[in-house]
Amino acid sequence: MKKSEALNIVQNVDLCYSNCKLITVDNCDITYNDFFKNFMIRNLPCLIKNVSLSWESTRKWIKDNKINYDYFLEVYGDLDAPVADCDSIHFNAHNKINMKVKDYFHYLKNDERDKLLYLKDWHLKRLRPNDTFYAVPEIFSSDWLNEFANDHGDDDFMFVYIGPQNSWTPFHADVYSSFSWSVNVIGKKKWLLFPPGEENKIKDKLGNPPLFYNDCKDKNLDIKYFEIIQETGDALFVPSGWHHQVVNIMDTISVNHNWVNGCNIEQMWTSLQNNLTSVENEIEELRDTEEFSDQCQLILKSVFGMDFNMFISFVTYIGKKRLSQAKGENVDSNCELEMTHIIFDLKMVLKIMCLIQDHPLVLNNNLPPYIITYFMDTKTLISDFIKLD
Repeated sequence: MKKSEALNIVQNVDLCYSNCKLITVDNCDITYNDFFKNFMIRNLPCLIKNVSLSWESTRKWIKDNKINYDYFLEVYGDLDAPVADCDSIHFNAHNKINMKVKDYFHYLKNDERDKLLYLKDWHLKRLRPNDTFYAVPEIFSSDWLNEFANDHGDDDFMFVYIGPQNSWTPFHADVYSSFSWSVNVIGKKKWLLFPPGEENKIKDKLGNPPLFYNDCKDKNLDIKYFEIIQETGDALFVPSGWHHQVVNIMDTISVNHNWVNGCNIEQMWTSLQNNLTSVENEIEELRDTEEFSDQCQLILKSVFGMDFNMFISFVTYIGKKRLSQAKGENVDSNCELEMTHIIFDLKMVLKIMCLIQDHPLVLNNNLPPYIITYFMDTKTLISDFIKLD
């Protein structure tokens, strides 16, 4: 990707889903630049074949084309993992418990299961950082979210999912309006993937989406979605704001990441604002009180997972780090970026910073001074650098 192309992409991409199609490619046939220009920046899904062929998990987690139960029992048995009960619903979500991995795999080995239990959102990489059971595909390597989490020792967004046949994930869009990628190490999943806006067609009278969309029931409705069968070794790229639900057609293990970068940081910013507006409307009766702004941020953090202070710190940190990389300074990073990509990231950070600067919370001095000072100083440095570049 030439520098001029990267800078031009920032300003000229029009997200349109009316005629979009699901593209399937082989991992050996797609480059990072292809993925960037054709899928990430355009927020379009794709299915990539043969991604996990060289992964250590492909060799160790599979035996005779089945899950290697004994390996999990021996290597991970004493670890704890979150497990969802797919038959037990509470407030539109599966009830969750923590289980020892050895107890879960004794359940999974049993053909006569009295419950439908789904081990999910398991931070195995965080628990075993030296375990090289997978490698992030190069096309997914620009990942601000996990870069920030790893640099700060925070919770990451890297998960292992292990579920029996018919276990399922409810209809939803991903946290922060992030991208996600999912690779099946073994097994098969059925996805229903909805372009942004299509979810509104299946909401109830109160504006709530279904917990599980019955695609047979609504065959006659004008609803656009993709039905995708994900096989062993396949990676599915789920773009920002695309609602989806997933069913394991057979016993399945997958590795999943949520991630954000310069291609979808604006969607994350928009989602943050929309959630804040909803929170403000919910507690409208407190608007004239001194505590209104602080209360809104507390609620925002609980419903969105991040408040304005956290978002500003996140964007500012990425901008400051990219600036150091652009100047050739020695910066720890799991992803080596070419200068063209660093410039792209800086331009997107600057774009979001300009939007933040014009937000009423900043204009009305409702945020901590130390955060705003750090933010404004970094914005000036990035702006000056880009003018010189």
